[in-house]
Amino acid sequence: MKRNNMTNPKHEILNSKQIQNFKFEIQNVLKLGFLILVLFSVSMLGFSVFALAAEQTTISPPLITLVPKDLGNNEIWYIGGAASVPQAEVVIYLQGAQGETLSFTAKSNEKGEWFYTHNSFLKEGVYKSWAQLKIGGEFSPPGPEVSFEIVPTALRIGTYRVSYEMLYLALALALLMALIALASFVIYHFRSFRIKNARLHKEIREAEEEARRGLDLLRMDIKDEIEFISKIRKSRELSIEEHRREEKLMHDLDLVERHLLKEISDIEPALS
Repeated sequence: MKRNNMTNPKHEILNSKQIQNFKFEIQNVLKLGFLILVLFSVSMLGFSVFALAAEQTTISPPLITLVPKDLGNNEIWYIGGAASVPQAEVVIYLQGAQGETLSFTAKSNEKGEWFYTHNSFLKEGVYKSWAQLKIGGEFSPPGPEVSFEIVPTALRIGTYRVSYEMLYLALALALLMALIALASFVIYHFRSFRIKNARLHKEIREAEEEARRGLDLLRMDIKDEIEFISKIRKSRELSIEEHRREEKLMHDLDLVERHLLKEISDIEPALS
């Protein structure tokens, strides 16, 4: 019985070595886990730093603060804004209603302000515009879009454009010139009529005076003839021929006094 209760020294040595090996393996696993945790933490920190650096190095897009909303087709289009980087190149994009896109460049000043004026007229329609900032070979994201419309305010004749205001002004001037020409024509002919009418009145008055003088002489001659026949009648009987002559003279005298002189007198009120 005492023999069975005795411990084998070889067994105890093996058990102590196994325990030490197990402890060593556990320590190695813990070290490896700690190393993996450290590496994971370092990688996550590096990724965050890289993302933050990438975010900080992203170029901010330029803003558009000046653009006409409604512009006539006889006016030059312009656009302006502000950039986050002074003395930088600003690329401006212009898209028409048909989808065609044009690009232009401008440069910001010391304050980051930029401005662009188009070199020709735009056709009627709705347009969109946006901008990007270019630094070296890198571009910023596209900035916010703005929309505007080109409205027809001018008449196109080939390559020339005439505004409706100028067209209305030209028509008004043409109408004014026509009215002036018509007024000049009326005034000229009215004055000509007045001159000719005055001349005609003068000629008629002169003719009237001459006719009146002639009729007065004729009346005096007829009266003289009648008086002469009356004297002959006192001395002798008149012949048939002399009676006819006297009657004719009396008729002529009546015609002169009652009709011709009256017609001439009626001319004067008509001329006044």
